Amino acid sequence: MTLANNKTRQHIQQVDYIRAIASLAVALFHLGGKSLPGLHYGWLGVQMFFLLSGFIICWAIPENYSWALFPKYILKRITRIEPPYIASILLTILAGYLLNTNYRPDISNILTHLAYINNFIGRPYLNPVYWTLGIEFQYYLFIGVFFPIIIKKWGAISLPLICLLPLFIPVPGSTLLNVFPFFALGILYYLYLTGKRGLTEVLIYGVAVTAIGFYSAGWLPMVAGLLALVLLILPLKRHPAIAFFSKISFSLYLTHDVVGSSLVAFMGMHLPKTFGFRAFEFLTGIAVSISFAYLFYRMVELPCLQLSKRIRY
Repeated sequence: MTLANNKTRQHIQQVDYIRAIASLAVALFHLGGKSLPGLHYGWLGVQMFFLLSGFIICWAIPENYSWALFPKYILKRITRIEPPYIASILLTILAGYLLNTNYRPDISNILTHLAYINNFIGRPYLNPVYWTLGIEFQYYLFIGVFFPIIIKKWGAISLPLICLLPLFIPVPGSTLLNVFPFFALGILYYLYLTGKRGLTEVLIYGVAVTAIGFYSAGWLPMVAGLLALVLLILPLKRHPAIAFFSKISFSLYLTHDVVGSSLVAFMGMHLPKTFGFRAFEFLTGIAVSISFAYLFYRMVELPCLQLSKRIRY
């Protein structure tokens, strides 16, 4: 399937499946799935998100994109993600105070969160999911600068070369370069789907990127990334439940730990430590997290999404 001469803006149903599965996997992992069979692999949803971002951000960029459009491009991204991110930070601070009245947030740490630089300077995260947002923002900057080069005739060869960099030069721990194979696979699928590169070329680069990723990122994370790629390729049809969880996926990702995990921790301090009560805490945490994520989506994320769409290239 290619869209060689007409990259339209139709909705890609496969994207919904990845968003829904990845966000639920991460939420279940943080809400207690670490100790439950199967769910302790939920952290791999992050790698699925990385591959999806590699594809979907390229897909959202217009065909006539040039460096002159970078300010509008990055403004659209900031408008889309920054207000929900800030709202979730405020929510995290509020929860910290409610759980411990002596809690005092570190203002400098909040500022480094807003600048997405905790990855580089080793500062602690207010919320365990925030490290991935720093990497995502690094990718937005990267693709905004290098997209015009990558889509050129020999531009795609840069992708496996970039994947090699962490093997030869020291880079900070949680940075884009260390997880770039996931993004690169998403970019390569975009290049194939839009007809910018042929299947043979994409397969050669894809195999190279995957091999490097198995070595640098580990086999299990790469398997999760490849699962996301398979989902992108499969002819999946719309499903109402999948569409719902896709819609609230970003809100669920931002808020599940501070809302659901805080609730589970609170109940754990006051309820008997039996399997039945632990299961009750887990299921309640999931239900409350999903409900809150929907409200957060409607009240915070959706207005930002609509506003970002009003920014025209």
